Amino acid sequence: MGVRGLTTYIASNAERYLDPHELHDTALVIDGDNLCIQLFVRSEARMSPFGGNYDHFARAVVEFFDLLRKCNVRPLVLLDGGYEKNKLKTVRSRMLGRIQFVARVKAGSNRLIIPLLMREVFVEALRVAKVPFMRCLFEADNEIAVLARKLDCPVLSYDSDFYIHNVKYIPYVTVNHKVYRKVIGDEENYEIELVDKRKGKRANRVLAKQGEGVGEESQISESYYYLDCSLYTIKNLIGTENRLTPDKLPLFATLLGNDYIERRVLFKFYSSMKVGKVSKKVPVPQRRIVAILRWLEHHSVKSATKAVLNQVRERHRGVLLRQLQGAMYGYNCEECASYEYFGFEPAEEKGEDGEKLEEFLKGEDEAVEELELEEVGDEEESTADPEEEVDEPEEAEEAEPEEDDEIAAIPEDTFKWEPWLLEIYQAALTPRFVADLYHSSLYINYPQVEDIARPDSNELCYDLLKFTFALLKSSKKGQTFRYLTRHEKVAQYRWIKFQEVTLPEGVMFNPNKPKNLGLFKVALREFEDCDQIFDRLQLLPTNLQLYFLCLVFWIRKSPHVTNVHAHALILCLIQLQIIDKRLSSKSRDPKVFQKNQKSYLEAQKKSFQKPSHELADPAPISKHSFKQLTSAVTKPEAVLTYELTLPHFGIAERHQRRNAEFDRATAHTFAELQAVVLNLLSLNALLRHPLEPARVHELYSGLFLHNAFHTMKSRADPLEYVRSTVFRYSGTLFQIHRALYGWLVETVPDLAECRTLTAKAKRQLRTKEVVKKGSTSHEVVENDCVERENSSDEQQDEFNDLNNQFSQLLMAS
Repeated sequence: MGVRGLTTYIASNAERYLDPHELHDTALVIDGDNLCIQLFVRSEARMSPFGGNYDHFARAVVEFFDLLRKCNVRPLVLLDGGYEKNKLKTVRSRMLGRIQFVARVKAGSNRLIIPLLMREVFVEALRVAKVPFMRCLFEADNEIAVLARKLDCPVLSYDSDFYIHNVKYIPYVTVNHKVYRKVIGDEENYEIELVDKRKGKRANRVLAKQGEGVGEESQISESYYYLDCSLYTIKNLIGTENRLTPDKLPLFATLLGNDYIERRVLFKFYSSMKVGKVSKKVPVPQRRIVAILRWLEHHSVKSATKAVLNQVRERHRGVLLRQLQGAMYGYNCEECASYEYFGFEPAEEKGEDGEKLEEFLKGEDEAVEELELEEVGDEEESTADPEEEVDEPEEAEEAEPEEDDEIAAIPEDTFKWEPWLLEIYQAALTPRFVADLYHSSLYINYPQVEDIARPDSNELCYDLLKFTFALLKSSKKGQTFRYLTRHEKVAQYRWIKFQEVTLPEGVMFNPNKPKNLGLFKVALREFEDCDQIFDRLQLLPTNLQLYFLCLVFWIRKSPHVTNVHAHALILCLIQLQIIDKRLSSKSRDPKVFQKNQKSYLEAQKKSFQKPSHELADPAPISKHSFKQLTSAVTKPEAVLTYELTLPHFGIAERHQRRNAEFDRATAHTFAELQAVVLNLLSLNALLRHPLEPARVHELYSGLFLHNAFHTMKSRADPLEYVRSTVFRYSGTLFQIHRALYGWLVETVPDLAECRTLTAKAKRQLRTKEVVKKGSTSHEVVENDCVERENSSDEQQDEFNDLNNQFSQLLMAS
């Protein structure tokens, strides 16, 4: 959720609030979604808008948990679930910001761009690293705090909420990703060594020692590995004299504002607070924090709550009261589903639920006196933001939200999850959006980096999404869900309502049936040769079947896919699944690779014998033949080929300039594929995995694909380019490439003819128009920005850029 301004305040006073800490030999509760983002940022030397380098990211996740394992730290990861209804205003705000950023992002922009499948890859990496994890039904913060308190262990995150929770908190940014070894001889002598994970103990470098240090191994009384970090506890904030008692902390966090309570609702309260003379160099948010801390010292929870409510319009008080109650419950609750999920013995819970805030406040009849802080100097300053400060009360009232913009209440959630869905959702076998569809009948489609002039990249998957919703609601009432997405051509969000969404007549869903392949075929019933597609999938290795089903769906549905896209994807797959696994070092830095492999490369090139490439039609692919081919790839072939493919992992020099443009059309087409993968991964999980889940980090690297595509699209014959250039040192790798491409062409014959997208695009767009004219779709767009149904075709073709004040003049001319 986040407490506004608190992270900056703590960071500005780190010496006061953070203590040095050695992390070792303990359980560690981890905020999974937060760590996911932090490690993604760390894995990217430079942010790029090309759709996620999932291979590199997954490796960074596995390496991080290897560090924890080296220090005997036992991680327990908790993941966020769906959005709570009272957070939708924040979601819409973030959606708008994301849309506007995507619309103007440049190739050289180094800002964080979260790719669509990042969280799925994070879960894949957790499974590879054998780390226990659980997905919460909604936001995980409360669950994380309660579990950490029960286990008496630290929390790892970078969320300001944990400065308020009564937990031992390690901010991720303080963690050093280097393992140290502390060797203790006696109380007066010890050494600290930096561990080189690539070498043995003798290669460890001594960084510091006390006394004479430690000599021989026989003199060591204790040694342990640890990660250097900083630790925060609640005592650091409230002080040793308990000036701010722990029961006031939820109120303190609420007064600072969060995702549920807009700061302007509390504007009059901020304006009424006075604090002594404060340096103008101190930012307003930090002055507000200091002022609220001091103000709360003079109040009980009861009197403080009443004082705040007195400064809020009467019509908003009930809503704010429920918000305060929800916040206090969230910070104080002790319910913990993850404790038993991770296998701990259930402890006996206290039977007290706590008094409701409304009843609690009725205990005092006396009026609440408004207390002012004693003046520290001659000046007094308001804690409101400068742009919010006003002279007259009437203006202050106008700054508060209108009735229709009022903060949302927290409803009591009596929604019951069906056991079958709860099981697979907590195990993170489905994406987190499933909770929104199931609980709130809502889908939030955050845009990828795509072409804003085209429909959103998830439009290909509307039928899959509706089928998923119908499965989830098959035993519950509800045939309508809302879809939040971006507008076409305009940097704005819009709502679409899908109505009368049900399973086809006569189709029944048994959620306990394993590997429900029959319903998977029903979901793809628009393809007349659906049975033949699934028969052909059986020719492929099981770990590729779901991914190639995604490719078939994408190629047939998108008018913009060409055979060059297919060649780039197959090349990427071979690199990540076959070549990488035969490399002793997977450095993506060409200079490092050349330095480490120079002599080996020279020796192999001297002894290399040019392979003979037979261009005759290859034998049909099968599981057996594919296994034979992959087993035949040697290490020299892999290393020599990697030297040729390695440049595809780097950002081209032309894209490193700050305002450099990039090919949005290509980015959009690959974004459509990611949307297909996400939807089919979800559907496959709900149907109990009729196909083996695809491991995205072994299949997809956005930057590699973008570079490979642009390298091959200028070639007269992409397949010949792959043979003569990319796989010049390996006839076996070329046979694998040709076999996989041949499977795609036989399944989607049009692909071989799609050298450019002109013919295919025109043909599919004509088909799409015919389908739309005869469609009885129950999709309702709920947005004032949407063009009226009676608009002329000519008006619909015109692009009115709302961000360009001269757009109307251009249209008129």
